[in-house]
Amino acid sequence: MRVEWHTVWGSARGPLRRLAPPIRLVCGACAFTACLLAPATSGEGVAAVAAVVLLWWLLCRPPLRLAWGAALLGLALFLPYLALAPLIRAEAPGGGWSGAFAAPWAVALRGWSTMQVGIASVTTLSLVDLRQALARLPVPRVAAAVLLQIIHQTSTLMAETRRIGAALAVRAAAAGTRSRLRVVSSLPRVWLPRVAARAERVASAMELRGFRGDALPPTTAPALRAPDLLATGLAVAGLAAVIALRLLGAE
Repeated sequence: MRVEWHTVWGSARGPLRRLAPPIRLVCGACAFTACLLAPATSGEGVAAVAAVVLLWWLLCRPPLRLAWGAALLGLALFLPYLALAPLIRAEAPGGGWSGAFAAPWAVALRGWSTMQVGIASVTTLSLVDLRQALARLPVPRVAAAVLLQIIHQTSTLMAETRRIGAALAVRAAAAGTRSRLRVVSSLPRVWLPRVAARAERVASAMELRGFRGDALPPTTAPALRAPDLLATGLAVAGLAAVIALRLLGAE
């Protein structure tokens, strides 16, 4: 799967896009927390996680290619944790295979489900929506500004890397093992100066436009509507149900 970073943001077409940006972020946080707190070793917990992920994908409705790619990538990243079960059983031979698989399964399920919810949530927010959401929510302004800069600079760095890779491919600089090793070893000396020069140009442009250096300037947004309040209530109620399921399972 090859998906451009900047095309992921705001690419969803589900009904969740009609809600206010802060509500989308709050609902995504509730779904993420529900997958994280659900009891992964019980049938009810697994069913709850599956329901949350499936419902969230339907509400967000991201591009099908991205959905399949995220699901397969999550399986490739987290299924190998199950290979730890024989090692755990060797350390505690009296526990049986069910006990040995419990911890790796919990890590794999929670990691995969939170990854799906996180990616789906990203597709419901453009960068402008994310800025509005962070500005209206009780998030520290410095932390919000740092997060926005990380996202923006990640897109810039990936675009710069693609341009360097295209230039190398045109010049056939990556043909052969020795040439690839030389390219990889010299890449920081080419990549870092280009990125630093681009950052200086952006800083100069912001200074010329009178940027005052505020951490996160305030934004004006319309008031919340009834669907926004309803969605928030349902998300909080779903999270409370998962917490209750976890508490009941612990008794």
